[in-house]
Amino acid sequence: MKKVLFIALCMLAGGAFADATNDAFKDGASFGKGNASQGTGSLKNPGTVTSAIPGYTANPSESGYYGGVQGGDGGIGGKGQAAIGSNDAGQAIIDAGNKNPPVVIDPNASFITVGKDAEATAGSVVDGSNPQCTTTTVSKSTFENFTCSRDLGVTQTCQRNATPDGIYTESSTIKTLTINSRSLNFAPYTSNSTSADFIVPAGYGGEVISGSVDNYNKYWATSAVSLYAFNTTISQDRGVHSFTPSYTMTDGQTVKFIIGYMDVPKTNATNYNNGTFSFTMTLTIRVTVKNFSPQVSWATSCETETPAGKQISSTCTAGGGYRQVVKDGNTYNVYSDCWQYTDTYVLSDETQGTCSALMNNPSCTQSGSTCTETLNGKCAHAELTYQCQTVHKSEGLLCGGDYLCKSGDCDETTGAGDNGFDLAVSKLAGLASAGDDVKKSQDDINVKAFSGNAMSCRKAFAGFSNCCKDSGWGQDVGLSSCNSDEMALGKAKAKKVIVSVGERCDHKVLGACIQKSKVYCVFGGKLARIIQEQGRRDQLGINFGSGDSPNCSGITIPQLQKINFDLINFADFYEDLMNNQKIPDTDAMVKQVKDRIAAQVNQQGGAK
Repeated sequence: MKKVLFIALCMLAGGAFADATNDAFKDGASFGKGNASQGTGSLKNPGTVTSAIPGYTANPSESGYYGGVQGGDGGIGGKGQAAIGSNDAGQAIIDAGNKNPPVVIDPNASFITVGKDAEATAGSVVDGSNPQCTTTTVSKSTFENFTCSRDLGVTQTCQRNATPDGIYTESSTIKTLTINSRSLNFAPYTSNSTSADFIVPAGYGGEVISGSVDNYNKYWATSAVSLYAFNTTISQDRGVHSFTPSYTMTDGQTVKFIIGYMDVPKTNATNYNNGTFSFTMTLTIRVTVKNFSPQVSWATSCETETPAGKQISSTCTAGGGYRQVVKDGNTYNVYSDCWQYTDTYVLSDETQGTCSALMNNPSCTQSGSTCTETLNGKCAHAELTYQCQTVHKSEGLLCGGDYLCKSGDCDETTGAGDNGFDLAVSKLAGLASAGDDVKKSQDDINVKAFSGNAMSCRKAFAGFSNCCKDSGWGQDVGLSSCNSDEMALGKAKAKKVIVSVGERCDHKVLGACIQKSKVYCVFGGKLARIIQEQGRRDQLGINFGSGDSPNCSGITIPQLQKINFDLINFADFYEDLMNNQKIPDTDAMVKQVKDRIAAQVNQQGGAK
């Protein structure tokens, strides 16, 4: 009994412990779910964190001096000058410059004498008369890679082969067929009749429209001729008897004549065969005649399918003349100007696309090509890589082993080279753009950057259609029938913000696709397209789907962290970067320097 009581107490205690554990798990799960989005919420609402930082402000006054990647300096120079004039420290510096006694310069100081010597010999250095200097030209080449896309011309050839042939036409004529009983072979048919078979000769098949029988049987009054085939029986009267049959016979058909003995037993097969009894039958027949007319018959064979697209040429590849055809034992001569033509059709127009500037630049050479779309086994669209050479030249003097640059691109030719500004700004701009996308995201969990939209343009049967051209928008009158989305897509191609995904079939008839569309991912800017292509696709191996199921989604934060920006070629973005730079006016800068130097010389009493 004690054991049972002990076991029961243990079970009650275990149940109580399980209930407590379950309640604790539910409380923990509820707390975790309630704080699932706290991290991303804090990032998007930093005030919850930064409020605890003493003196923190989200909008410091210095932020007004930064205008972004493409902005100006916010007038920081003018504001700095104003601050110097109103600040005690600035005023102290200005007063010190004005009130302190001028510095006494020793005319024999080395920096003075060296400067005067340089000034004295400067003319000879500049004009090339200095014996220690020689005039020289220095050049240096730099190379950059650029990418672009264009449609490639796709053609197919078809052969039209002619053969001598012809057609039959039908006409009707009236013929007369005479049947003499003496030409037939009679034999007993029944005990009181005889019969003979007549074979319809060739050329007499047709509709029997009338007939007559002329009897010479002197015992005809007691006998009759039954024409089973013609569904008629000739009267027993001696003489000519006409009838109207309803019958159509064919060439080679057997027609049976049956003659009954009736009251004259001697009317038998022997009497008909020896001519004792006889008759003549005349038939009027409407005969259908086939007439053969010789002519040329054409058959077309193409490389892959039936002719399509736009025909651009037709060449005779087998000369004309007479050829013969034999029909029904007759030989006919058939003439044709040409017995074979080779026709060429354009399935896809060749365009320069976004490669126009690179193709027309003699300093750029195509270094690579990747086919992104095929048509009938041939490449119809390609992504191209061009390597462009820039030659920097400067003229100067070589004096004692030192090169003194006088003109041209001095930095590039003297070894300073590229300072990496373009690449650095491109990376920063890319990260800034990603930050903007993250900031705008409405999804706290699935934050993505550089998202795109799927767009398409229609292609006609076999691929020929202006609405998918990658250039010429605004000039080609053939594009007027394209819808607004297709026109917008054409402009997006020109801006280099699209990636080709593939094709899809919009309409099929009997299993054959008669209406296709080309599908693209369109991104918000050139930077987004570059990072999507070279980062997401090339580095992470995430493709853009297919024409039937495009994947233009953005890049998640973990994926963005895996992309090595040092491996991305931003050369396509440099053009936009340079076009948006605000470079100070050179003349204004030179004047400002001269004014400052003159002011300093005047203050020192050195002006003469």
